[in-house]
Amino acid sequence: MSEYEAVRFLQQATFGPSKADVVELQETGIDAWIADQVTKEPVPYLDRMIEEWEIDRTRVDEVQDLFWERAIHGEDQLRQRMAFALSQIVVISLQDQLLSPRVREYGVYLDDLQEEALGNYCQLVRKVSLSPVMGIYLSHMGNKMRDSSTGIEPDENFAREVMQLFTIGLEMLDEQGQPLGEETYDINDISGLAKVFTGLTWANTRFDRPQITDDNRYIPMAGYPEFHEPGPKSFLGTTIDVGTSPVASVQAALDFLLTHPNVAPFISKQLIQKLVTSNPSPEYVGRVAEVFNAGSFELANGQVIGTGQRCDMAAVAAAILTDEEAQNTETGEREGKLRSPLLRLANVVRSFRGEQTVSTSGPIPYSGRLRSLDLDGRLEMNAFASPGVFNFYRPGFVEPGSEAGDMGLVTPEFQTQSTEAIIGYTKEVASFYAAPDLRSNGRNFAFTSSIEPLRELANDPMALATEADLILTGGKLPQDALSELASMIELVRIDPNAPEEGEFDRMRLAVAMIATSPEFLVQN
Repeated sequence: MSEYEAVRFLQQATFGPSKADVVELQETGIDAWIADQVTKEPVPYLDRMIEEWEIDRTRVDEVQDLFWERAIHGEDQLRQRMAFALSQIVVISLQDQLLSPRVREYGVYLDDLQEEALGNYCQLVRKVSLSPVMGIYLSHMGNKMRDSSTGIEPDENFAREVMQLFTIGLEMLDEQGQPLGEETYDINDISGLAKVFTGLTWANTRFDRPQITDDNRYIPMAGYPEFHEPGPKSFLGTTIDVGTSPVASVQAALDFLLTHPNVAPFISKQLIQKLVTSNPSPEYVGRVAEVFNAGSFELANGQVIGTGQRCDMAAVAAAILTDEEAQNTETGEREGKLRSPLLRLANVVRSFRGEQTVSTSGPIPYSGRLRSLDLDGRLEMNAFASPGVFNFYRPGFVEPGSEAGDMGLVTPEFQTQSTEAIIGYTKEVASFYAAPDLRSNGRNFAFTSSIEPLRELANDPMALATEADLILTGGKLPQDALSELASMIELVRIDPNAPEEGEFDRMRLAVAMIATSPEFLVQN
């Protein structure tokens, strides 16, 4: 396996590789790496968020600190990358002001994402459907049966989105994810399904005047039959009638939705787009969807990944990453994807990460450096902070007036490319090697990262440019670009009497220029 192939694979499967990560993959091989990753357990969010709340009331930006700590330093990289992908499909955004007081409870959702990232997608949908924070976000918490005296009908928000975004999509699909020219549902289906999601709120309390305590804030919503729509509920050509239990109605409805033939290709294609390529072939989607339904996948070395249960995410991840289209290094017009600003920045930081592990207690080791990137004209993107339930970008987005659009290709991540975000990313990669900023409470508000391994090359501009290129792109920059970069590096003066500052500026220039190059921005 070449250095380029190793970097390419790790950019698909992780938040970015360091030189040591590349060497390790070259030694172990992809199959062994995947088999090892699926055994790694995550560090829970909830325990840390409860602890932070007791210190100074957990805020949204502290939740993002915990995300960045896992993305950069987590050993369970495949799980973290899959969890982030799923967070962009099954969205609960902390931008919703109603969730500001519910940050602790949000930790349950984050742990569900981590657990089911290499667990079971169908189980994730079941969990979030009864999640209090999802109930607040998509407004089915406190949803009541139809009131005949006022004509008020059950809220339809969650019923619509659980079909459109989490399970079946808008169009009927074949097994390869190709549209069949028929809508999956209509307004009557939404109304019928909305009746299912009635009579749900916080557990162990009153429905109409719920009290939130430690007895109910971290557990699923409970059903209150007297507020649940009675009788049969009909949608999508089926009728469920399981009595007066709201939870039983929800489970029956989800059982039907999650066995719909659209689910496997609909979710499989989006995961391929998040990890590998924006425009996978129908055959690629079909192969992964088949694994989604089978629940297991056999690696080339004969090892089987997955439980054999439908919706197994470990099997799906293995199928996506080892597919011939994922590993084909021949770049054509359809291959690859623009990487989102968050993934690009994570790659830069992780490639030069300091020695650190994910904390399990005590103050968060670093805070503030990579939080609120969606503000102040910077990346306009951060984890768990999309502007709405449709994520930062749509999987079918086409850049207006683009050649890709003329070719019938989608360009999802281009929806994130505002002028402000482009400038903000450039500023961020040029400045994130800040000195530690220790506040009065002893917390480190700067990000811990190190480009020191490049220092020994600072006096050889071409060697420095080449090494930075190998680490960040696997050596994708053409020779003329490397030569031009080396010339720029050479212009940075090194004072022989105090060389440290000049050496550092040369290293930072090399990293920043490559991290803003097309070869780095585009994953192919």
